[in-house]
Amino acid sequence: MAQLEITDLNFTYSNQQALLFNNFNFSLKAGSFNLLVGPSGSGKSTLFKLMSGLYPQYGGQKTNGAVLLNGQDVSEVVPFERARHIALLFQNPSRQFAMQTVEEQLIFALENLRIPIQEIPRRITAVLTQLKLASFRKRKLLTLSGGEQQRVALATVLAMDSDIILLDEPFANVDNANRTALLHELKLLQQQQHKTIMISDHETTGYIDRADHVYQLKTPTSSLKELSLNILKAQPPKTFVHTDPAIIKRNDKLSWKKLSLAAGKKQLLVKNNFSLQEGTLGLLSGDNGVGKSTLFAALCHQKRYTGTVYYQGKASEKVRLRKWAKIVANVFQNSTDQFVKIHVNEEIQLSQKNSLHPEYWNPSRIKNATEKLQLLQLKEQVCYQLSGGQQKKLQVLSILIMSQPIMLLDEPFAGLDPQSLHEILLLIKETVTALHLSVLVISHQRIGVTSFMDYEVHLENKILQLTGDHNES
Repeated sequence: MAQLEITDLNFTYSNQQALLFNNFNFSLKAGSFNLLVGPSGSGKSTLFKLMSGLYPQYGGQKTNGAVLLNGQDVSEVVPFERARHIALLFQNPSRQFAMQTVEEQLIFALENLRIPIQEIPRRITAVLTQLKLASFRKRKLLTLSGGEQQRVALATVLAMDSDIILLDEPFANVDNANRTALLHELKLLQQQQHKTIMISDHETTGYIDRADHVYQLKTPTSSLKELSLNILKAQPPKTFVHTDPAIIKRNDKLSWKKLSLAAGKKQLLVKNNFSLQEGTLGLLSGDNGVGKSTLFAALCHQKRYTGTVYYQGKASEKVRLRKWAKIVANVFQNSTDQFVKIHVNEEIQLSQKNSLHPEYWNPSRIKNATEKLQLLQLKEQVCYQLSGGQQKKLQVLSILIMSQPIMLLDEPFAGLDPQSLHEILLLIKETVTALHLSVLVISHQRIGVTSFMDYEVHLENKILQLTGDHNES
């Protein structure tokens, strides 16, 4: 089994910034199952990139110490040999893809490891079967949902058969059933094949009887703090959304009639009627791949559909796309797809310039929001160099400042620690109430989320309907 150790490491992103890791020491116990927790922006992803040898080769500066793989500096190990020992799954799975289809991506990864050509088909079949992804083999990666992409990215990592597996927020967009199944498969890998596994995750449910160690990272730091496994025994709060009948009888903002959706030959939604009321915040739930993101794209007039979409009672189909974009906002799953400017302050200033409610989003309110979201000290930072959680907070804040009357937020909470999650939800709720917006959120994260929701609508078996006793057909 491979041994990984960090000794007296000093690391910073630039000479102008303070040390992120200062005389940092850590030894990853071979054959163990480990959970890494810590606030958004604390350096968890950076630590994983250091451990896998990506840093400082592709970012930052190491001024002292070393990361040792079997006693050798990991940066001195040739990439294909290093990958045989250490595999890293990025927070954003699409950054890991280089090919068009699932099978091509797996072949590409294994060929780069110099796996014998006759061995590759067997490995691909085995891992796709193991993760119940056999039907995905010929699928194009760009047609998969965010959760499906994460599962495929994980399959690619597991096919590499590395000794050490580092997973950075691997379940952020994955539904609960698949999360449970994947955690089970990872535990089997540790127990049966003696893999060393370390997972960065803000959600601690599901790790009881699986994790051997729980570590907390708060930077700047010289070590990881090991926490008691008892924190995994805490019972999660109830996550049921209570729908108040009075809420769903407010004035319609956006509505649709006989709306049908398809992705290729796959039917996703059949002749659905629904409406979003003003001043409400709703949760759209459903398993990975059922069509939630496609529905959002259709409502933004970016995907074809049949039926009619109305805004304030008027059919929207004849509205120019540029004008419709000022009515309906779509917050993408990948934050970096949304950014227009390079620096944090420039992104916020652009939203402020184009805000539909500049009287509400005055400089004082914006400064207060950036402080609460811990973005104020990052205003000179490059948007693309922020942590995943920091990018999410910037993305959501920028859209809220724009204040379109309809907002569709696709997995806006992925990568957020509990405190950041609470602050961003408070900000969304305040904005919805003050400006009478209609906001619908896709989220597989339920803990800490459902208490803010006015209603929940669920997509399953091509049917979209309210949960509880207030269904519309």
